[in-house]
Amino acid sequence: MSFTERCSARAAAALALAAALAGCYADESDLTLASSAAAVESGRPTLVARAILPAETYAPGPTSGARLGAAPINGVAVPFVDKQPVQGVSALHDAGDGTYWAMADNGFGRMENSADFRLRVYRLRADWKTAAGGRGEVRVVDWIELSDPWRRVPFAIANQFLPGRPLTGADFDIESLQIGDDGSLWFGDELGPFLIHTDGRGRVLEAPYRVRLPGAAGAPEIEVRSPQNPFYEEASAVRIMNAIAADARQHGGTRAPVFSPWEVLLDDHDPATFVDHRAAPPAGSGLTAASSELFDVASLHAAGYPVVVWTVNDAARMQALLRLGVDGVISDRPDLLYQAVASYDANGDGAAGDLLDADGLIDAAKVDAQGHRGGRNLRPENTLPAFEVALDHLMTTLELDVGLTRDLVPVIDHDPHVQAQKCRRADGAPYEPTAETLVKDLTWRQLRAGFVCDRTFRGPDQRNELALSPVAVAFAASRRDLPHPYAMPSLDQLFDFVDFYVAYYRTGPGKAQPDAARRARNAARVRFNIETKINPRSDRAAFTYGPAVFALTVALHIAGHDLVDRADVQSFDLRSLVWLHRWAPQIRTVCLFGDFPAFADPAIEGSDDGTNLQPEGTNTPWLAGMPWPYRDTHLTTPVRAQRSGGFEGMARTPSGVLLPLFELPITGDAPNDRELLAFDPRTGRFSLRAIYTLDPGAVSIGDFVAIDEQRGLIIERDGSQGTLDGIKRIYEVAFGARGARATKQLAVDLLDIADPAGISLPGQPGDVGLGERFAFPFQTIEGVFLLDDRRVVVSNDNNFPFDVGRHQGTGRPADDELIVVDLGRSLAAGAE
Repeated sequence: MSFTERCSARAAAALALAAALAGCYADESDLTLASSAAAVESGRPTLVARAILPAETYAPGPTSGARLGAAPINGVAVPFVDKQPVQGVSALHDAGDGTYWAMADNGFGRMENSADFRLRVYRLRADWKTAAGGRGEVRVVDWIELSDPWRRVPFAIANQFLPGRPLTGADFDIESLQIGDDGSLWFGDELGPFLIHTDGRGRVLEAPYRVRLPGAAGAPEIEVRSPQNPFYEEASAVRIMNAIAADARQHGGTRAPVFSPWEVLLDDHDPATFVDHRAAPPAGSGLTAASSELFDVASLHAAGYPVVVWTVNDAARMQALLRLGVDGVISDRPDLLYQAVASYDANGDGAAGDLLDADGLIDAAKVDAQGHRGGRNLRPENTLPAFEVALDHLMTTLELDVGLTRDLVPVIDHDPHVQAQKCRRADGAPYEPTAETLVKDLTWRQLRAGFVCDRTFRGPDQRNELALSPVAVAFAASRRDLPHPYAMPSLDQLFDFVDFYVAYYRTGPGKAQPDAARRARNAARVRFNIETKINPRSDRAAFTYGPAVFALTVALHIAGHDLVDRADVQSFDLRSLVWLHRWAPQIRTVCLFGDFPAFADPAIEGSDDGTNLQPEGTNTPWLAGMPWPYRDTHLTTPVRAQRSGGFEGMARTPSGVLLPLFELPITGDAPNDRELLAFDPRTGRFSLRAIYTLDPGAVSIGDFVAIDEQRGLIIERDGSQGTLDGIKRIYEVAFGARGARATKQLAVDLLDIADPAGISLPGQPGDVGLGERFAFPFQTIEGVFLLDDRRVVVSNDNNFPFDVGRHQGTGRPADDELIVVDLGRSLAAGAE
């Protein structure tokens, strides 16, 4: 069937529908029958219809825009409580019944701020304003929501643990849409970039298609990835955190979880900080060399997650991390950490102390200074004297490890066994860690009576003289259940000890100490960061209790001391945090990340098995079943697509071939060249179809629709808005030979459209581009489809609530506008 025949058939169907619904949808009938005689006579593109979806149009849904801050944006209050904005039309399709499918953009402009924006395609009905009348309004009739209920998406999504797994703008940045003959939907994405295939209800049917292009003769395929591709380690942290945060909210949590990485894994742009076993894996380990510049602090902050790093014992490095913007530092040396924080000049005025309050205490709202296992380089770790020295140095948080005894008492201990390196038998008998010293199999009474954990081995600053720990000595003397200040304490005893410490310096024997008032005040508000020591590896699982028991037990003891607001629970095993959300969602959770892998040969130096980035495939129990692309980084697979440069436009030919078009150049392309690919849904493979070249001054394409197998319409634009001097154009494009450069001719300048009938009038005060010379002066224009052989429907992405578009006078957010333009000529010439 020729182009003219197809358009005639579509027009006939529309006329029949209009006749059947006469009187109900007169506006649709008017549009179908409308004449554009002025355009026919002059050949100039002319506005023949227009309808507006107001910027502040919302649909029911969960609260969105939480990462937009609290201040109004262009007069719009944020966040959007219990609703989703119907905004950002990035693709538009005729639904065939007088309505239009309008695909909303990915959210609020960034992956990091769009985890609460649901990906939807809205069904719109337009009451067109034409020369014959009409209200010029658009209303929402219905929508479908993208989801992954059958778990086809092979990476973590924001709603990983939610029923139905609805998709969000943090999972995909959908920018283009085509509808198959079977009613299934194809979406072009920019974060991968990917092609996503769903059924007609938006449910993902198969894993997103990754872009793999044929290499040169005999060479392997080339994968095209953007920096935010979820198969990179660098792009995975925010995704994991989004899933943990959504799970917490689902169960009533109100506080964002904390991201807590090994500090050398931060993307700090410093070549001197790297992980030896990542850059140069030991022989025999079976590991791939990979970058250790993984975690971007600014990106995590933009997504709403505090960043607290471990374990830092060098003062210069502490201050470098503060400059990088971390929210907290965990250190074995609380004395050095306090000094580094106290001497830090945060505002650059040459005066230190910006992170302290008026009393010289660390302002926890500005930085969280945590004593690791108390202060393990000053006192034996995880003991009351270690926590005492951390309090003496005014740490804002006590970091500690917890194990569970046979009688389910949480005790402060790092290892599954009572380690001979750290502890000695109370009776002086020698021992080695064996099954007889497994914490899980001993009662708390056996532990506290049988061992004294006062061994020193971490250098000359680690000391165990009891005279250095007067509060611990006094506390032990006051307790019948603590035979020695260095006995292994329970979690309850630590909570009691902190209260005792406050009283000791406020009203007790220490009140005359020069720093007594500050110590008491700081300890009265100190926080607790409690790590559940779980190891999910199959050969270690029997060494500890499981995550559910751990989470419930620790939560009960925290709540029993009324410390829900002062305690965090952290773990490398994220299953325990997911369980904690179910038992006690009010307790903030902390996600630990580190790469100390268990090598194939544990005799290899550097081998460990206590952190969660592991060479055990992409889906490990460490991350609660969420995949992690271990050691797949920008170093191992180079980035080839630019951020937000993926499939902005995508056409579908009459034969069913999809033609996704990159918004920005990929590696190797000239600055104004864009690769137009062909994707065959039958084979699932990509190939290069053509090279499209933008005009000078244009920065990206906006949308793409096929006319026939060899031609299409492409929107290209610059970054301007609210001006008639920008570049907003639609070109008729001929693809030519496969892989060749496409040719083009101007179809319509969207900033110079005739409006002799005054369809666009009136507007708001100060609006740009209304009247006889009508313009579409929006930053992003991302929807176009063919109404017939000479008329196109065009829509804008209003980037709500940021863009003002034509509303330069009022400064109000841009609306979503739908316009019908008569091109002044037929596109049927030369069609098949």
